[in-house]
Amino acid sequence: MRKRELVHMHALLDRISGALQRRGVLAEGDLQEYESLGIAPTAVYESKGDHEAAVRTLTATLAAAIERDKGEEAAVETPPHGDD
Repeated sequence: MRKRELVHMHALLDRISGALQRRGVLAEGDLQEYESLGIAPTAVYESKGDHEAAVRTLTATLAAAIERDKGEEAAVETPPHGDD
């Protein structure tokens, strides 16, 4: 993937993370590893490798948060078993 594409992907993932934060899907410390990288999507002069690391970290974090949220929703939506 080209650097420009990585920066664009990074920006898109950043927007998704903001939406997930507003919806309460991301917990308080979920983005700690990503934020510790210190690479913002707007840091276009950072290296391609830095953006790639940020994209990989952010993707893994968002996927884990979404899976956790889906599990919580399934637990809430599951009707109790019993005699009908």
